[in-house]
Amino acid sequence: KDDTVDTRLRGLQLAGFYTVIELILSIPCFLIAGYDYTIFYVVVLSIVILMAIFGVLRYSRDVVLSSLIFCYLLNIIILPLIYIYGGGMYGGIELVFVCGIVDGLFLLDGFIRIASEILFFVWYLLVMVYSSLHKEIMHNTPGGAVAVFSVVMCMVFSTIVIITVMEYEGYLLKIKQRTVSISVRESMNSANTKSRFLTNVSHELRTPMNAVLGMSELIQNSDNDGRLTEEVSIITQNARDLLSTINSILDYSKLESGKYQMSYDQFDMDTLVRELVSEASIRAYEKGIELFVSIDPSSPNILYGDNIQIEMIMQDLLHDAINSVSDGRVLFKVYGEFSKDRSKAIYNAEIYDTGAGIPEKEMKSIYSSFETYDSRQDSRIKRLGLKYSVFKGILKQMNGDFSLQSLEHIGTLIRIRFETFCVDKVVIADKQYTTGRKVLLYAYGEKGIAYIEEALSMFNTLVDITYMPEDFTKMFRSGRYDYILVSDKGYQDVADILKEAERASVFIITDRMSAPADFDFFRIIRRPVSALNLSDIFFERWEDMDYEGAEYMEGFTAPDASILVVDDNKVNLKVAESLLSRYEMQVKTTESGFSAIEILKNQSFDLVLMDQMMPGMDGYEALRLIRNNLAIKGARKIPIICMTADSGGDVREKAMKAGFNEYLMKPVKETELDRILLTFLPYEKIKRSLSGGAASTEQIPG
Repeated sequence: KDDTVDTRLRGLQLAGFYTVIELILSIPCFLIAGYDYTIFYVVVLSIVILMAIFGVLRYSRDVVLSSLIFCYLLNIIILPLIYIYGGGMYGGIELVFVCGIVDGLFLLDGFIRIASEILFFVWYLLVMVYSSLHKEIMHNTPGGAVAVFSVVMCMVFSTIVIITVMEYEGYLLKIKQRTVSISVRESMNSANTKSRFLTNVSHELRTPMNAVLGMSELIQNSDNDGRLTEEVSIITQNARDLLSTINSILDYSKLESGKYQMSYDQFDMDTLVRELVSEASIRAYEKGIELFVSIDPSSPNILYGDNIQIEMIMQDLLHDAINSVSDGRVLFKVYGEFSKDRSKAIYNAEIYDTGAGIPEKEMKSIYSSFETYDSRQDSRIKRLGLKYSVFKGILKQMNGDFSLQSLEHIGTLIRIRFETFCVDKVVIADKQYTTGRKVLLYAYGEKGIAYIEEALSMFNTLVDITYMPEDFTKMFRSGRYDYILVSDKGYQDVADILKEAERASVFIITDRMSAPADFDFFRIIRRPVSALNLSDIFFERWEDMDYEGAEYMEGFTAPDASILVVDDNKVNLKVAESLLSRYEMQVKTTESGFSAIEILKNQSFDLVLMDQMMPGMDGYEALRLIRNNLAIKGARKIPIICMTADSGGDVREKAMKAGFNEYLMKPVKETELDRILLTFLPYEKIKRSLSGGAASTEQIPG
């Protein structure tokens, strides 16, 4: 068992050694049985031949050829001779044939093994049949006790051969397992080292990126004359691209090392898609491109899965699609269905854009384009390749898939699929309540009318579409319609006739910057029109105040609320102060967990924003000490939010398990900050801000 010797060579040596020993030990057995000297000559000749083979092997080191010669000499010449001169069937020598066949299985490989084993088997049959028909060629035919003795000895030798082969195969298996184990351990150590390195590097990169993006937004907001708008926009966009690449690198390293963890939580698809569409529609409107949305209202709604990653993937794909289009359109389509046992939801999403597309030569290697450096390759393709590989890996963990189709100068179509658990059998909107309702649509000048018609048909409504004011007037006065939808582009043509309508049944399709006051205070429905905002109409989810006041809302303030921000980075504290200044809150900052504890002993706060990674005492340790400190008033009830530059599906889960109320990803997005403040600040301290700067006395539910 010398590990320095090749296993194949070791096997041949073992087979040859045992065969020689067996032949030597057979000599006294033949003497005891009273056989003539012919068998001894055969045995000695066999030993000499085998020793010669191993002598040649010593110099040639051709193990394959030596194994082949050994097996053929043993099975074609040596064992048949011993069979004939050792008593044949009466001496049990045929049992040794099995040993020869086993040696062939043990030493030979591939097609040679199969062909040789068939040849050996046929040859042994011929030898036994021929010898039984021509008994005159047989020598030393034993009888009585001698025959029994011969059979027993052959059984012993055969058994030892088979046991030896099995033991050696087991030994080889252990060697293979040990080799695999060492390889796996080395691979895991390498992957873990790389993962830790990338995690630390990514965190260190994300931290200053928070400052870059934060300060860029502050400059942009304070640039009243617009002189720096273009320059700051370029900085912001490139910083976001870099941040996206950093996130992709970190996620890819986790996927590659097998340490990527999904974060499961209950969510509803209705809200998730609404937020995506709301954000995407703002960007599309600012860029002057068309965004169309198609949502199947019969899709499962209340789900349990990694909503953070699902939202991130679709948000990123929508963002890329809008950025790639300079003058065209983007289509966002989402549809899902229940599994057969209705325990899971199977969702599909499609994002199509009429942007620049991806060249055919780049499409062939897009998933591996980031693995090698090629100065001729478009850096945008490399970023997309890395990002798409990450998305594909994440979706695979959701039993899903990612597919990409693109034509240069035509556009790109991306399809994603994923599975989540269903909490119940609720759908986004139950169309049984809308079946048969009648809708009149005045579509003059409206783009994407096909998508609006499709959305209406999903509710099983009866839709009449007209483009002419005269036709609209006739249809309207027929009084057959439950709802009337009018494009803002043709509103003035039918404004007079609409005065005859019941106000609650009329909805004006318009853009984000319009308000009900622009249309004689008729209710409005924002583009893009989809099953989501149509369901708000059909199920009367909006009150008058929603139409007449909510659309004016630019934000909210909380002048009576106090907040403590804890971060060891002074620039991050500056960014946080600037972001929070628009809420008019009382903000206090500190640079360590130690000082945060002392401040909380002497002063009460409505909310604490705590950095996760700080020297001396990190956010987790500071949280634990705050919660268990009796000197801090309401220590267990203070909402403490984890601010982190780490990304990944398990970040929120770790923070929540540690005792944080929620987490906030750096760089901080205003929409996420709004959500945190509205959720955790006291209800009575939040005041709504209307356009024009007037503050409403009405509070927003927290």
